[in-house]
Amino acid sequence: MARLAIQCSCGQMTGEIIDAQKSQRCVCFCSDCQTYAQTLGYHTELEPGGGTEVLQITPAQLRIYRGRDQLTCLRLGERGLYRWYTRCCQTPIANTINADIPFVGVVSACYHIEGDNEEEIGPVRWYVQGQDARSTPTAKDVHPRFPLRLMLLTAIKGVWARLVGKHRPNVFFDREGRPRGLIHHVGKPSPSPRGRQPLP
Repeated sequence: MARLAIQCSCGQMTGEIIDAQKSQRCVCFCSDCQTYAQTLGYHTELEPGGGTEVLQITPAQLRIYRGRDQLTCLRLGERGLYRWYTRCCQTPIANTINADIPFVGVVSACYHIEGDNEEEIGPVRWYVQGQDARSTPTAKDVHPRFPLRLMLLTAIKGVWARLVGKHRPNVFFDREGRPRGLIHHVGKPSPSPRGRQPLP
């Protein structure tokens, strides 16, 4: 069983992903992920072309051992994803949809895959939303949008996870489905390397 440590840049928040070998490793080039990174000041760590690497897991796979009170959230619009980060150092942590959908996309800003973990977890298998890339991605097989096969795989895994109770525990939502922590609503400026923009 692969375990992958996570932590924010300053170390106030620590945790891990369990059964990390069951994750789905992707890179997304969508404009929202780029804006998220730009807003938090992590745009310089994106993949060539502006891609964000994420591990798709279930809520039950994520453990926070210290600093859960540092988690807060921004949304790019009223219907946007819940994009979680730490208030202490503004490290991107994860994307979620809502409490009912057992999906967490953990952002690579808080983990490092190397050594034995890299062998167990494997390489990036999906490159998506290439239509929004800021420059030509260096990766091969970049899908212009979100491929149907990946959508089906994600949906099937989501239904299975819900049936077997993998939507809990959930570090981001309480049992009533309410987000833990404040939510900031942010507009969608065009991503550009201008440095960190302070949040409300």
